[in-house]
This record gives sequence, structure tokens and C-alpha cells, in this order.
Amino acid sequence: MRMDKQVSIAEAKDHFSSIIEAAERGATITVTRRGKAVARVLSEAEYGKLVAQRRKVAWSPAVLDTRGFRFDREDANLR
Repeated sequence: MRMDKQVSIAEAKDHFSSIIEAAERGATITVTRRGKAVARVLSEAEYGKLVAQRRKVAWSPAVLDTRGFRFDREDANLR
């Protein structure tokens, strides 16, 4: 069961161990400052999934191929 929760920094300080336990159970906890999200607490397993997804991004050779590209500093400064 996934339960997402939002807590202030003060609440996070007061209930840190229960927040960690909730993250271990699969919840994602958003930590806020003055109502604005500033951090998220999630399980190591969820973090691992995010890192694995980021590594899967494959750039096509056309995107990375810079052969034939000429950098002209003067032209760049004019833009």
C-alpha cells in the first residue's frame, strides 16, 4: 500500500523515526517549508528504481555526434 504524506520540517524533526518507517513501507513523504516542498523521503528500493531509470536514458548517435560542428566564438558572442 502506497501512502504519500506531506509534513513540515518541524513535524519531520519531531517524528523522524515514524517518517523513516513509513518510507520503508513504501510511502513517499514530502517535507515542506512554509507550505513549499523542499525534500522527499523515500525508501532505498524506490531510490534504486529512480536511479536505474535515469541510467536507461539512451542518447541517439545523432544527438551526440558533434563531428563537423565548428564553434565560432565571435559568432556565439553576437547571438
